Amino acid sequence: MNDFINLGRCSSSHLNMMIKFARLSVFVIFMTATSCRHDPVVPLTPQISFRDDITPIVIGNCAQSGCHNSGREGFDLLNYREVMNHVSAGQPYSSKLFTRMEINGPNVMPPNSPLPDEQVKLVYIWILQGARDN
Repeated sequence: MNDFINLGRCSSSHLNMMIKFARLSVFVIFMTATSCRHDPVVPLTPQISFRDDITPIVIGNCAQSGCHNSGREGFDLLNYREVMNHVSAGQPYSSKLFTRMEINGPNVMPPNSPLPDEQVKLVYIWILQGARDN
């Protein structure tokens, strides 16, 4: 009978081990939950070109008739200067141009057909690389 009663009791070293395990579990869960979104290493090459890579995306998807051209939607996206009004160089998640292209957002642009991941990735990397007019 005494053996049965002793099974329900924990020694202080066993209790300390359980507390350490619980703390470690909370830490692992916290690190997993907070590390889901991270910025990739900015590739130095190839350098994303505004003229060759970004302009076709913006003109073909945003600056179409009835959208972001000629002031219809409140602002234009017809040239580098206008695009940069909505970009924080080096900070894609602070850039309206990028955050509106993200598929996860409720107000994704373009509204009827989200951009392919590859195009969103190009815009993201271009902004990380400094959003240069090249």
